[in-house]
Amino acid sequence: MKAAQRIAVALLDHSRLPWVVAIAVLLVLHALSPRTLERADLLVHDQLVMQGVTADAPASAVSAPLVIAIDEASLKALGAWPWSRSRHAELIDALNRAGVAGIGYPVMFAEPSSDPGEDGRLAEAIARAGNVVLPVAPVARPGGGIDTLQPLPALAAAAARLGHVDVELDADALARRLFLEAGEHRPQWPAFAWALMDVSQPPRPLAGLGRQHDGGATAAGRWVRDHEVIVLPSSHDWPLRHIPAVDLLAGRVPPETLRGRTVLVGVTAAGLGVPLATPMSGHGAPMTSVDFHARGYMALTDGAIVTPLSPRWSLFAGLLLLGAVAWIGPKRRLRDVALVVMAVLLPWLGMLALLDGLSRWLGMISVAIAVTLGALGWLGTQSLRLGLRLNRVNARADATLQAISDAVLRLDMQLNVRYLNRQALVLLGSTLDHVQGRALGELVVLGRDLLIETTALAERCRDTAQPVTRPGHVSMPAGRDGPARALRLSASPLFDASGRIEGVVLVLNDVSDTVDAAERLAHQATHDALTGLPNRLLLRDRLRQVLAQRDAGVVAVMFVDLDRFKRINDSLGHQQGDAVLTTLASRLRAVCRASDTVARWGGDEFMIILQGLGDREAVSRVAAKVMHAVGQTITLDGVDFRFSCSIGVAIAHEDSSDPDVLFAMADTAMYRSKSQAGAAIHFYAQDMSAGTRDWIELEADLRRGLEQNRFEVHYQPQYELASGRLSALEALLRFRREGGTTGAAGELLQPVDFIAVAEESGLIEEIGEWVLQAVTRQIAEWSRQGLNVVPVAVNVSARQCLGRSLVRRVSHALTRSGIEPSLLRLELTETTAMSDVDHVAALLADIHALGVSLSVDDFGTGYSSLSYLKRFPIDELKVDRSFVRDLVRDADDEAIVRATIALAHGLGMRVVAEGVETEEQLSRLSAQGCDVVQGYLFARPLSAADLLANNILGSKQRSEPRALRLIKS
Repeated sequence: MKAAQRIAVALLDHSRLPWVVAIAVLLVLHALSPRTLERADLLVHDQLVMQGVTADAPASAVSAPLVIAIDEASLKALGAWPWSRSRHAELIDALNRAGVAGIGYPVMFAEPSSDPGEDGRLAEAIARAGNVVLPVAPVARPGGGIDTLQPLPALAAAAARLGHVDVELDADALARRLFLEAGEHRPQWPAFAWALMDVSQPPRPLAGLGRQHDGGATAAGRWVRDHEVIVLPSSHDWPLRHIPAVDLLAGRVPPETLRGRTVLVGVTAAGLGVPLATPMSGHGAPMTSVDFHARGYMALTDGAIVTPLSPRWSLFAGLLLLGAVAWIGPKRRLRDVALVVMAVLLPWLGMLALLDGLSRWLGMISVAIAVTLGALGWLGTQSLRLGLRLNRVNARADATLQAISDAVLRLDMQLNVRYLNRQALVLLGSTLDHVQGRALGELVVLGRDLLIETTALAERCRDTAQPVTRPGHVSMPAGRDGPARALRLSASPLFDASGRIEGVVLVLNDVSDTVDAAERLAHQATHDALTGLPNRLLLRDRLRQVLAQRDAGVVAVMFVDLDRFKRINDSLGHQQGDAVLTTLASRLRAVCRASDTVARWGGDEFMIILQGLGDREAVSRVAAKVMHAVGQTITLDGVDFRFSCSIGVAIAHEDSSDPDVLFAMADTAMYRSKSQAGAAIHFYAQDMSAGTRDWIELEADLRRGLEQNRFEVHYQPQYELASGRLSALEALLRFRREGGTTGAAGELLQPVDFIAVAEESGLIEEIGEWVLQAVTRQIAEWSRQGLNVVPVAVNVSARQCLGRSLVRRVSHALTRSGIEPSLLRLELTETTAMSDVDHVAALLADIHALGVSLSVDDFGTGYSSLSYLKRFPIDELKVDRSFVRDLVRDADDEAIVRATIALAHGLGMRVVAEGVETEEQLSRLSAQGCDVVQGYLFARPLSAADLLANNILGSKQRSEPRALRLIKS
C-alpha cells in the first residue's frame, strides 16, 4: 500500500505530471485513431519525400517504361472506344515486331467478343508475343463478398503473367501504396507492376519486401492483400513518354525506340477510365491508371519503395519516450531543458532516420503531439513554480517595508524601478507588476516637474554614493486615483556585500497637509471668501503681469456693476444676495476665457481683465456676452429675477499703462453707464470728464427721444430699370433734437450724426426695434388705405446682430402689424456680415425662414469675402454710392460695378445701385444690366406724408404705381 502511494506521489510530482498526462493523450489518440492524424502522417511523409530525403537508386533512361497511349488522336483516327479485339491484336503484334522486353496491357477483357474470331486473334497475338501481362481486379459480389474479375480463359492462358490492379486510397484520398500480392481468399496474384517486371527482367523474390499482414494465407469471402509498400518518386523524368497508338500502327515509331523497352498500353483519353489522385503526379494531380502502374513499375525497378511499419510501433516508441522522460522528471536545470528539447525533436528525427536510412515509414505525428503537449505542460508548470517562488521572495521583501509610512522605491544603477512599498503603489495608483522594471523617467503619473526632480536627485545620489535631500517640496499633479500632493524628496545609496553601490533607495515623504494649510492661508489673503474670485490685491498683481507682456494683444479692464442690487439684500436678505453674487461670479467665469481674470472688486462690483483681443469691437462683443450672462434668470425663493449691469471699459496702453489709473478709468466709464439708467456699456474717453459733454447731451437726448417719440422714418424710392416700376422703399431714420449746445431745437439729424452714440450707449437695439415697429405699422396703414404697397428695406446695425433677439423682434413686429413678411426687407452692411460669419449665417437663416428678404448694403467697401455670399441667404446686393459716384469718370469703378452685377446675377441676386444722381450714371448702369436704382436723380428721402403727396405709391385700383419718369420718357 505504501509503495503504491509512493508511486502515485511520484507520478503526481510537478516535474512528472505533464508527462503522465502526455502518455494518456497518446493512448487516447491511438485508441481513437482519428483520420486527421493519419492525413497528417501522410502529409509529413510526402513533404519529406518531396524534399529529397530518400536516396533513389540510379536508373538509366532505357529502364524507364514507355506508354502506348490510347489518346484522343488515336480514337479519332482508329475509331471510338472500345476497340475491337483485332485492333488490340494489331497493337501487340506491332510491339512484338519492335522487340519490346515486356508488354503491360491493363485493359480488362473479361467479356467475350460478339465475334468469337476476334478473341481468338487476340489470344494468338498474346501467345506470339509471349511477354504480355494482363490484369485481374477485385469486384464486389452482388450478395456480398468479393469476386475476382479475370480475362477470358483463352486470353489468360496465352498471357505470360496475370497481375492485379487493385489500388487502395489512403486517408487523404491519394493513391501511394502497392500490395505486391493480393487475391481472393489468399494473396495469389502479383501486383501488375511486379508481374510486368518479372516478364521484362530477371525474376526477383518477394521475400523481405513490404509489410507482411497477419492472416495473409487464407481469408474466405474477402480480398486479401500482402507485401504492402509505398511508392516513392523515381529518379526518372516525369511525366513518362507517351506514344500515340495511331503512330505505332501507322509505322511512325522507329523500331529502336521500342527495342528492349518495357511498354504499357492503356487509355489516356479524357473521360475514359478512372483517374487516380496521387502525390507522385505533381501535388496530388490525377493520373491515369496506366501511368500509375507505369510509375509503380519504375519504383519497383529502381528500388524507390518504402515499407510502412505497423502503428503499434509508433505507440510503443511513444510510450517508451514519454515513460523515460516521466521517470527522469526533468527540473529547471539546463541539462533537463536540453532533455525536453531532445524529446520534442526525437519523433521527427526518428521518422526522418527510418525513411532515409532504412526505407521504412512510421507515422509518429501522434507521438509528436503528445510529447509537445507534455513539454508545454512542463514549461507551464515550471514557469508557475518560478513565479510562485518569486512572489514569496517579493512578499518577504514587501513585508519589511509595510510599516514605513513614506513611499519607498528601490532603483538599480540604470534607475529602473526594482521594488516599491505599498505607500509608493498608492502614490502611483499602480501595481508592482506594472511598474517594476520600468525606468524612473517613465512614471509619468508623477508629473513632469516631479520626474525631473526625482531623476536628478537619484542620479546625484548614485554618482556621489552619498545621501541627498532636496530642500522644500515638489508638487505631484492630481491623478485618477488621488488629489495633487506635495512631496519632500530624499535618496540614499544601496551597497552590495563588497561595498560597491548597486542602486538607490528613493524616499518620497507626503507633506501635502502642511503645504495645503499654508496655501489656504495664502489663498484667503488673495481671494474673495464668498465667490472664490481673486480680490483687489491679486487683481492688481495680475494686471501688472499682463501689462508687462509684449504680445498680450489688446488689454481691456472691464468694470461690471450690478444695477439695483440693493433691493435683493433689502427684500430677501443678505443670504439670498450672497447666492446671487455667487451665481453671477460663476457665470462671469464661464463667459470669459481661462486667460482672462474675473475678480470681485467689492459689494456688487466685479472687475475683468481681458487680454489677447484683436480690437475694440472684440471687447464690445465680450461686454455684450457679460451683459447677456448677467441678464439670465435667477430663481430665488420660487421667484424668477432678472438683473442688469452697467459696464465701463478702459483700454490699457491706449488710455493708461498704470493699473490703478486703469481701474479708475473703468470706474468712471461705468458710472457714465450707470448715470443713464444702467444696462449700458461705455468705453473710457480721454475727454470724458469735460470734453465729451456734447456726446453725453446727445446720448441723453436720444434716450429722451425714445420716450418722447422724436424719431422719424423717411422713405427713398427704388425703381426697376427695365420696367420703370417702383420696386421698393428704403427706410432712413431721422432724429429731431430737443435742443442743446450742439444744435438748435427742432434740428433734424441724419444717422451719421447720432448712430455712433446710439451704438456705444447701447441704445441702438431699442432704436432698431422702434424702427421695425414704425415701418411695419406704416406698411399696414398703407395697405388699409388701399395703396399699392412695395417692400420696405430697414437697416440693421452690427450691435443688433450680436445676439439672437433680432429674430424675435422681427417676428414680433410682423405679428403685431399683420403684414406679409415679403413686404419687409432687412439691410446689413458687408462689415456686419463678416464680423462673425457663423453666427450671422445662422441668424440670417432664421430671419429668412420667416419670409423676410435680405440685402447686403455698401457691397465692396468692407472686408469682402465672396464665400459668405454662398453661405448667407441673400436676395439682393447694393452697390455702394462711392462706386456709382465716379462710375462715368473712373474706369476702375466701372469695372467694379460691372463685376458686382455679373457676380450677383450669377448667384441669382438682384442688384441695387444707390446714389444715382446723373443721367449719365443711369445710362451706364442700364447698359451694364443693373436691376434697381436709387438716388437723388429720382427722389430724396421723403416722409410718409410726402410720399402720398407726390403720389409715389399708386392705389390698388390703378394698374401700377407711379413709374420712373426718365425711363418711361
